[in-house]
Amino acid sequence: MDIKVEVGDKRAGAIPYESLPAFTYLFRELGFDVQPDTENKKVHLSSALHGKRIVISSDYDVKYNTFRKHLLERKVLEYIQTFLSACGAKVILIDEKKESERADFHVCFSLFEIPRIKEPILELIHNSKSANKKLLDIFHYECTRTGTKFKSNEVVRSSSNPFINIQIMYPVITDEDFWEKLGEKYAMSITIGILARFHESSPLSVLSLIPIEIFSNMFDHSENTGLNLEPTIQKEKKLPEKKKFLLKKPTITKRKEAEVFLDYHIFIEELEERNKIKLIGNLHIKNIGTEVLRNPVICLRSSPSESIKISGQILPPNVAETLGVMKNEETQGWKYMNDEWFEEMEKGETWICPIQSKNINPRQTESLTNLQISVLQPVENSNIRVEAFVFFKEQDLEISSSNQISLLLTKKQG
Repeated sequence: MDIKVEVGDKRAGAIPYESLPAFTYLFRELGFDVQPDTENKKVHLSSALHGKRIVISSDYDVKYNTFRKHLLERKVLEYIQTFLSACGAKVILIDEKKESERADFHVCFSLFEIPRIKEPILELIHNSKSANKKLLDIFHYECTRTGTKFKSNEVVRSSSNPFINIQIMYPVITDEDFWEKLGEKYAMSITIGILARFHESSPLSVLSLIPIEIFSNMFDHSENTGLNLEPTIQKEKKLPEKKKFLLKKPTITKRKEAEVFLDYHIFIEELEERNKIKLIGNLHIKNIGTEVLRNPVICLRSSPSESIKISGQILPPNVAETLGVMKNEETQGWKYMNDEWFEEMEKGETWICPIQSKNINPRQTESLTNLQISVLQPVENSNIRVEAFVFFKEQDLEISSSNQISLLLTKKQG
């Protein structure tokens, strides 16, 4: 009588009935959960991670950060989810903190592109219940292999659930280069570290995480050569859809996005009759998306309009071509957009555009420098405000500045 062998919900073959005790002992030593069912003439195997709930998420305790790479961060988590699910675990990718309370293990992850660093850094934060020597050794080895500096810190938290918090910082590179050089490697390394955490005491139990058909394929012989030399491309076609996902290059979502901000200094000249106030600053436009942004149009909105004059290295439209700075046989710089620019300024709006066509590439910053803002008639107990907006008509994109100039003029107490 033969006993059918089932792994998960699939049939993996059959063994003679008299081999069942030895088979059961062997596969328990290999880390499988073995459930013989002689009444129905079958034996069921489950991996060592079967029934384990592993929650993975972005780090919800990290607030918004300009350098955070949310889309790439999500892609790394999706890869980890696929890897761990293939090992038999129930992996939950979440955005809410409450799910972690019902997990056997929780992994928080955040990813940052930092302009000032020269090499990637992986920082691992854990509590006493979450990390063991094997996990730390694996992370250290994997970081060394990928040229990443490794830091580990143990913290004391009230939560009784085991968790690890992984933060990766890397120098500025394109999103495509990140995936090719680091992204997929990090997903694999983090997965290996998690597996090590569950299998330190029983090293052989990691064999239960590998699909059992791999063992049979290792011993699959052809009649002619004694070895199965089926080309790799043929085997790739037989992979389930879930595993084919791992063979595909991740697609990077195209984004048209920019960040606009002001920096400025205030100068106050004390005169006998009244104080003279002047601000000198710059407006910066940083392309934080993946697409080239073309021909920015700037609007500076000021109030009260009758008290503010805006000037600087901005030319009137009728003289821009002749007085602009020449570079590579083209006129560079900024000009007022409309011929009625002076009347517009008196009404509280100043419209500015490039003299020639201007492109802002991803991760590039373009600046309108040496803005001069004069407060012509400072009035006590008044609020002086200048806001900035940038428009990219070709991309149908509008961005308001992340900060504004705001001055509150109060009456001096005698």
